[in-house]
Amino acid sequence: MRQDFTANVTHELKTPLTSISGYAELIENGMAEEKETRRFAGEIHRNAIRLIRLINDILQLSELDTRETKLETERLNLYGLACTCLEMMKIHAEPHGISLYMEGGPAWIEGNRGMIEEVLYNLCSNAIRYNKENGRVDIHVEETPRGALLRVADTGIGIPKKHQEHIFERFYRVDKSRSKERGGTGLGLAIVKHIVAEHHAKICLESEEGTGTAITIVFPKIND
Repeated sequence: MRQDFTANVTHELKTPLTSISGYAELIENGMAEEKETRRFAGEIHRNAIRLIRLINDILQLSELDTRETKLETERLNLYGLACTCLEMMKIHAEPHGISLYMEGGPAWIEGNRGMIEEVLYNLCSNAIRYNKENGRVDIHVEETPRGALLRVADTGIGIPKKHQEHIFERFYRVDKSRSKERGGTGLGLAIVKHIVAEHHAKICLESEEGTGTAITIVFPKIND
């Protein structure tokens, strides 16, 4: 698994670096006209952002894999964290006309704040990134007899049945070209799955191609 991961990382980093190097070389050698220079600079910027996202996700996965200390947790209101995340994500949703909705009420979990915020960010980010123009994202949080429930649903492109069992694997993409075009690293859901396991929670994916995707997480019930 480590060898496969290293090979995938090498490939994923090499692609944007090759693009950056190629465009920079054309500019450096004066082989690009002024109009092309602006376009090439834009491509360099886009690929640099992609590299930063990749490196951040790789570092986070590496940290999760090698962490030996006990997970630092506290009592958290999942609904409050979800509301904060939703407000933060509006700036990403508005340019595409995507509406964000929050439902439910207070639900308490015992968790690591940074990790839970990362789960919320990744799920909401994916729900926006792989949505349709003028679509919607619904976040639902509630206290259930089993524990706190979090559900993030979108009206996006959906995931074909044959890909659903692999969607939480590292670097797995349903459509590689589309994912890269939309800024996906292929690591977000792998991070989510890892964090969910660390919190002894259960995760479930429901999706229909062309209709949308919903991911539900149920955290263990905590004593009052």
